[in-house]
Amino acid sequence: MAALAAVALALLAAGCGQRMPHHTEAELQGRGDIQGSIRFSWWGSASRNDKTNEVADIFEQDHPGVRVKREAADFSTYFNRLNVQAAGRNMPCVTQLQARQLNDFTDRNALLPLDPMIESGAIDVSDIPEDVLDTGRGPDGKLYMLPTGIAYDALTVNASLVEEAGAQLPPENYDWEDYGHFLESLRDGLPEGVSPANYQGGLPNFFIAYLSGLGEDLFRDGRLGFSRELLTDYWEMWVHLRDEGVTNSPDEVSEEPPSPEAGYVAQGDVVSDSGPGNALTPVQSALEGAHPGQRVTTLPLPSGPAGTGNILVSSGMAIPRNCGNVPTAAAFIDFWANDERSGDTYASDNGAVSNTRLLERQLNDPDLPETKKHELTLYEELVARHPENVLYPPGYTAVFESAFTRAFEDISFGHASVPEAVDSFFAEANAGLAN
Repeated sequence: MAALAAVALALLAAGCGQRMPHHTEAELQGRGDIQGSIRFSWWGSASRNDKTNEVADIFEQDHPGVRVKREAADFSTYFNRLNVQAAGRNMPCVTQLQARQLNDFTDRNALLPLDPMIESGAIDVSDIPEDVLDTGRGPDGKLYMLPTGIAYDALTVNASLVEEAGAQLPPENYDWEDYGHFLESLRDGLPEGVSPANYQGGLPNFFIAYLSGLGEDLFRDGRLGFSRELLTDYWEMWVHLRDEGVTNSPDEVSEEPPSPEAGYVAQGDVVSDSGPGNALTPVQSALEGAHPGQRVTTLPLPSGPAGTGNILVSSGMAIPRNCGNVPTAAAFIDFWANDERSGDTYASDNGAVSNTRLLERQLNDPDLPETKKHELTLYEELVARHPENVLYPPGYTAVFESAFTRAFEDISFGHASVPEAVDSFFAEANAGLAN
């Protein structure tokens, strides 16, 4: 019923949509007076909202008479609302997006390309690495989202339990075979009830790292870009790890709370798992509360013959075609991405800041917590490896992620063999992406 209601609301909004403004050439280049008001939307917690509002306040102080109207929501609510706004051609002038959802909106021709604004100097990207900037491009190669915060997945490891088990952390540039050996080295030395790893064969982010290390495409021409044989090998690897007794059970995985700070690594029940690299600080805080004295760290995800397994997932800011105040929107994005006060205030709250000058400023702060410094330093190391950029097709989250997780659950609970689950996933994912 909720889904039907959302569709009905989207159709109603589309029927009552606003007239698209006609933009002059100068406006498309972000040139013009910085004046009037703009709407700005983002997702986040209460603490992130406070920081975001503070940055917007500074921008308003710099531009007397300009007003930034703010719209915040939690992540899932945010994109449900944004889809309705896009259908009604009523997206905020500055819209926060994430790379995984970006092409849900470029596919509707809902966004303005930012390249002319960069060429005119309205938006400065000189301090953003090219590999990072590319995460905001659409299928046509144009930049539709300016990346401002960069997330990455990392192997989160309870280093104290590794030491207690008489083992060592995986070596530099370790691969998936090394990771398996690492888990086996922990098996007999851990406290009762603690598993070396979460049983995460159904986690899309882990599989994307596996593909990246092999140099394989996640998608090609709007369909799955890898073979059935490759996915079969991957899922059979996870089944083997479970059979070897180095993972927890499918039941335990299904009952794990979703937030990293409430997860099994943070509670001391599992030694290693894939998790957001920028969650190290809250995970360490939670672990210290549950097991005083224990320490957690993060490592790059396993590599492969083609290089690093890590990719970057950016969040950033876009300007929709329905925006009637493009110069002020461009000025706000430029301020957010480049002003030192913006960087100091937001403090890489939603992933590492993309601007290298602002990043170094944060790393040189003597009051920066060690865990936060580790998060940002590891991000720098990953960018230096020139990670692969994944171009996510429209419907990635709704189609690929849900089908991938569900297919592996069928394996985990004995509802399907690995080959059967692979065939089912390919049929569902390719059909969904085609539509």
